[in-house]
Amino acid sequence: MSLLLRGVAAAIGPRGVSVEILKPDAVLRAERVSVGQMSDVFSGGQLLTAAIALYCTMAALRANDRGQSQLRHAGTLFLDNPIGRANATYLLELQRAVADALGVQLIYTTGLFDTTALAEFPLVIRLRNDADLRAGLKYISVEEHLRPGLPAAQDPDGPAIHGEITATRMFRRPAEPAPAG
Repeated sequence: MSLLLRGVAAAIGPRGVSVEILKPDAVLRAERVSVGQMSDVFSGGQLLTAAIALYCTMAALRANDRGQSQLRHAGTLFLDNPIGRANATYLLELQRAVADALGVQLIYTTGLFDTTALAEFPLVIRLRNDADLRAGLKYISVEEHLRPGLPAAQDPDGPAIHGEITATRMFRRPAEPAPAG
C-alpha cells in the first residue's frame, strides 16, 4: 500500500490535480471551468445539468463495468422538481440528450405547470392527490389536461391525454400485531 501511495504522489507531483468541467450553455461552447469556481460561474440550472450529466456518466461506466453496455440501459434517475431550478429549454434538451446517449432514463416530477418547459417532453402525466373523506381513503388520480402551451380556445384537438396508466401494483404493509399484555 505504501508503494502505491508513493507512486500516486509521484505521478501527481507538487502541483496536485486540476479538474475542469464543461459549462452547459445554449450554444454548447467548450468553456471549461474549474470545479472550485462552479458555484460562482454556473447558474442553478447549469449546476443541476452538470450534476445530471455526471450521474449519467457514472451510471453508464458502472453498467459497462458490469457488462451491461450492450443492453443500452444504465438505470433510471428520478428528479424531484428539477424544472423549478432548470426550466431553460436548452438545459432540459441537454439533460435529455446526455441521458439518452448514455442509456439513462430520466423521470422528472414537478408541481409546476411551466408550459414552455413541459412542451419539451414527449410524455406528460399530470397526477392529483384526491381523498374520499367519508371512506377515509387517500389516492392519486390522473388528471386530464390540455396540451402544454395551448390555451383551451386554441387547442384544435381538445383535451389531450398524454399518458394512460394501464396497470398498477400496490404494496400493503402487513398489519403490526397488537402488543401483548
